[in-house]
Amino acid sequence: MTSNPKNNKDFISTQDWSKEDLDTLLDITKDLKSHPEKYRNTLMGKSLCMFFYNPSTRTRNSTEVAAYQLGIHPTFNNIKDAWIGSQSESVKDTAKVLARYYDAIGIRLLPVSVNWKYQEGNRILREFAEHSDVPIINFEDDQFHPLQALTDIYSIKEKKGDPSGKKIVISWAYHPKPLPISVPNSILLITSRYGMDITLAHPKGYDLDSDIMTIARNNAKEHGGSLTISNDIAEAYSDANIVYVKSWGALKYYGNAKEEKLLRMPYRDNWRIKEDYLDFTDSNSILMHCLPIRRNIVADDAVIDGKHSIVYDQAENRLYTVKALLYYLLKGKD
Repeated sequence: MTSNPKNNKDFISTQDWSKEDLDTLLDITKDLKSHPEKYRNTLMGKSLCMFFYNPSTRTRNSTEVAAYQLGIHPTFNNIKDAWIGSQSESVKDTAKVLARYYDAIGIRLLPVSVNWKYQEGNRILREFAEHSDVPIINFEDDQFHPLQALTDIYSIKEKKGDPSGKKIVISWAYHPKPLPISVPNSILLITSRYGMDITLAHPKGYDLDSDIMTIARNNAKEHGGSLTISNDIAEAYSDANIVYVKSWGALKYYGNAKEEKLLRMPYRDNWRIKEDYLDFTDSNSILMHCLPIRRNIVADDAVIDGKHSIVYDQAENRLYTVKALLYYLLKGKD
């Protein structure tokens, strides 16, 4: 995972960026959230291509509003209404042409659009980056969701101060179908770069990508954090400062929902997150989820609406972090 070697940065994974540049994004986020008037219309005349292979609520709406507030003109492109993705036009030709119209290009490309061929969505995004002369922003692919990760670490800092030394549990939860691993990958990578003590909690059979785990362990070693794995909720949640709930599919059965269902079904009760699970955590712990969430299936109402939950504040911060990213990427572009 390396950055595209051009003057304009791409934002495909937070791991591609230096810690210092991520810190700059977080500083801009804090400032523009406190002083929105300073940034209004500062990018007047810029344009943003928003290319969605898949549906979106928070990513699309937060980005459109952020662009509008900065003075950027965003255009929504749906894969159903464009040539790209068929045999009519290559990624290279699409990227080169769109880069002549726009100042940045955002793309959302989930596993269903690449027939659940693992890492193919990320490969296509990096192919776009290879041929584009303007920044490519990952609106979520089959491996990473960097916009969500940026929001997550900002929300942790906002609610808990310096993340270093704080215990975060990245907790698998039951869901009726296998979901992408982009969010757990991304929250794991970014929290390990901020010196957090991470417990990855999941049932047996739901291990994350071994390459991602290796990078996360190296991150933790470099930044003074730790990474442990637990298959027991009570053990994992014990004294946690942050609980991050998210379901994901078993890589062993990636793209094979029928077989994967047999693995996940026995966990539908014990790994539905219940209110009393949070009693194991620190009394002032916060609960996070990227949304959307299936109530009383992934987590009970009492969890989502309870005193620990910050899910709506977390979702609101999607507006500020993407706004900071757009400002950072485009403020110096001619």
